[in-house]
Amino acid sequence: MIFKKFPISNFQFPIPARQVGFTLVEMLIAVGLFALVASISIGAILSIFDANNRSRSSKTVVDNLNLAVEDMTRVVRFGTNYHSCDDDDLDEPNNCNTEQDSDILAVTFEGNIIVYRLCGTTIKRSDNGEENCSSTDMKAITSTDTVIEYLRFYVFGTNATDQFQPYVVAVIEGYVGSNSTRQSSFSIQTIMSQRALDI
Repeated sequence: MIFKKFPISNFQFPIPARQVGFTLVEMLIAVGLFALVASISIGAILSIFDANNRSRSSKTVVDNLNLAVEDMTRVVRFGTNYHSCDDDDLDEPNNCNTEQDSDILAVTFEGNIIVYRLCGTTIKRSDNGEENCSSTDMKAITSTDTVIEYLRFYVFGTNATDQFQPYVVAVIEGYVGSNSTRQSSFSIQTIMSQRALDI
């Protein structure tokens, strides 16, 4: 019998297969990093949504207040006998350059006395000289979403001795939005003058 010799250097011992996977420490690090990135991303997304809501609220305010101010401007421009500061003789001209009770403006327009007034948190208008906020003749010209906190009218140039054209300065301040984190505040100051020459 002939034995064939095999060199030992060619012989390979079987190596047990290495187990593939993550260790517990690697898993904890991966989950922690994922949680950190997810929380930062969610915060950024919520900030974007909040900014979008504020932008929409601001647009609502601008549109609503533009309508109200345009209405006032039209009446003042083509009206006469501006009256503010008190509720007496609304058809008589009356200058008002103080803040006392100047949240009311009355203007004679096309034979009617148009009254604007701050009623609670809403600007209301009447077409028949009514100045009582609880009257059904007073109609809101601002939306319920728009909260008016401050409204003042300053009237100048209504006296016959004044040497300048009559005009009204209106100051409006407030905010929109019920949630304190999503409120958008505003402050508007505008000058409205009489179109017909009165000097």
